[in-house]
Amino acid sequence: MRRGFSVIEMLVVMSIVAVLSSFLLVYNRTGELQIVLLREQAQLISTVIRAKGLALNTLIEDVPACGYGVHITVSTGSTPSRYFIYRDKAINCRTSDRIYTEASDEIVAGTEVVLPRQVAFGDVGVRDIMFVPPEPEAFLDGSQVLSEADIIMVSADGKTKATIIVNNAGQVSQK
Repeated sequence: MRRGFSVIEMLVVMSIVAVLSSFLLVYNRTGELQIVLLREQAQLISTVIRAKGLALNTLIEDVPACGYGVHITVSTGSTPSRYFIYRDKAINCRTSDRIYTEASDEIVAGTEVVLPRQVAFGDVGVRDIMFVPPEPEAFLDGSQVLSEADIIMVSADGKTKATIIVNNAGQVSQK
């Protein structure tokens, strides 16, 4: 009686292990993209809620702002997608356009987020979400006409997406 395994038996076992390992690697990569996408979705929701909170605190600032908002920039060519909180510094708050303007508004320090290359904005229903104190009132792209807007983030391969919904009452939810 011989002891041990033949070369054929060893090759069969190694090929089965290799096939199973390849499945594991493919699923691991897909899971990693989903985790990155969900993390970025949560961070954007947190940023919108933070802007709303800053608008509530506007009344106790030394130089009050007309409000705070989140501006979304969709990637174009080599420029990556990003978003940030801005402070509306209009001279007259009643005539403010409630849309981010580089010349007249100020980016709040430390709030700019550049999306990683694995994630991009897909269909963005709104580029500016502005909160005006004291309630705060929510303005989507400078208007209260829109009842709600979807912000869709997609993975680089386009297979996974995450949706953020913001309504004109300032409620933020995910889908």
